Amino acid sequence: MVFLRKKIVFILLFLLLPRWGVSGGESGFATRLQTKHPALPVRGDDAATKAVKLFGPRSPNGMLRLSLDECIQRALTGNPELKAADFSINMAAAKIGEADKIGYPLFEYEYNLAPVPKDVTNAVNSFFSGDITPFNRFKIGLGVPLNTFGKVKVGKQLVEAGVEAERGKKEVSKADIAYKVKQLYYGILLAREVSHLLNSAHEGVEGEVHKRETEGGGDPTELLKLKIFEADLEKKIEEGDKKEILAREALRVQAGIDPNVRFDLATDKLRPVSAKVGDYEQYRKEALDKRVELHLLELGYHAKEMQLTLEKRLMTPNVAVGGFFEIGRASGVTGVTSTDDFTNPFNFTRAGLGLQIKGDLDIRKSLSKIHQDRSELYKIEVQKGYAESGVELEVKEAFLDLQKTKQDMDRAEEAGKLSRQLLFLTQSSFDIGLAESKDLIDALSSFLQTRGQYFEAVFYYNTAVAKLDQKVGRVPE
Repeated sequence: MVFLRKKIVFILLFLLLPRWGVSGGESGFATRLQTKHPALPVRGDDAATKAVKLFGPRSPNGMLRLSLDECIQRALTGNPELKAADFSINMAAAKIGEADKIGYPLFEYEYNLAPVPKDVTNAVNSFFSGDITPFNRFKIGLGVPLNTFGKVKVGKQLVEAGVEAERGKKEVSKADIAYKVKQLYYGILLAREVSHLLNSAHEGVEGEVHKRETEGGGDPTELLKLKIFEADLEKKIEEGDKKEILAREALRVQAGIDPNVRFDLATDKLRPVSAKVGDYEQYRKEALDKRVELHLLELGYHAKEMQLTLEKRLMTPNVAVGGFFEIGRASGVTGVTSTDDFTNPFNFTRAGLGLQIKGDLDIRKSLSKIHQDRSELYKIEVQKGYAESGVELEVKEAFLDLQKTKQDMDRAEEAGKLSRQLLFLTQSSFDIGLAESKDLIDALSSFLQTRGQYFEAVFYYNTAVAKLDQKVGRVPE
């Protein structure tokens, strides 16, 4: 799972396309590639079509379209990490029955089969000369624990605390997985918005190139600049589609969607999430109350207290009542002087019933363990205090990130409006010959950059909202 987490982080980092400036590229690369390899994707194919061409078709059944909430719900039921957590809970719960021993009978049985000499007065010669007979022995014992002076009770409480700890760990995983799903979902939408933006720009530049080539005349250097810009747009479109495909497959894994099932997002639009932002103090109090990690530390503190109590009680004895029945038979044995059931080693029938008080008292060892447990208890108490400070710091950081991303999004939206006006004016001037192609490319690049920055800002804002939810301990049901 560690590899999977690293892969998801890698995908999310590269979903954010590089800055939208112009750089060189190979004009017509996709067309030349398709000429050599007709089965490969071509420019104009969306990410889903490219995935089918590259990796094979999915199930022929209908498309599964999922909203963000549906992806989260699927992840909470189908994610492999959470399924493994369920088994960890079951394993911990199974130990409760093992710890509860008081009043439950414990059975012990034993069967032996061995050759014995027939003449016990000359046992060695009788055995090695082959004068032997089979000896059968069967024994069954029954014991019932009556009192352990609290050891079993404390042990059972420790096991129950272990079950609660496993459940708490699952809640932490649920919050982390929900956050990853949101990141991937918003990342895919970001890639699609950028792809739509770049494709629209490419169509416009492609049309202008075709117009100039058809009409002829004009400055050839201007035409070359447009073609270079067109090639650069194609390159960025291909990069964006690649990252969207990877993000979709990562989302498939996180949501537990079968590899053969066709699925897509319910929307193609990346929009700011609707979030009512409160003040920091509200989030701080909520985090201290809800963060599962703090509850796990508290649970660990109580478990260590119980372990200290158990260590003290280990010096007390255990009380039990028990009985046994034993039978042994070896035919044809001679020379046995003891013929009663309790001393005859070959032919006997025995039974018994009694009370047992048993203990193991090693004072130096017990005191040493008690001191160790007490020190660990103090250590956890210190960790609790500084864990709360750490949670407060995480909430403060997430809160400040949310404030900043909201401001960045507002500024990016305003910059986008200005760049749109600049593009309109430059396009008008270019159409009447008052502007050069360089001016148009610069204006279009500025529009692409500011528009892309706006979608990037929306992505960061949405993930900041999700991050704050995670840091205050809001676990989806």
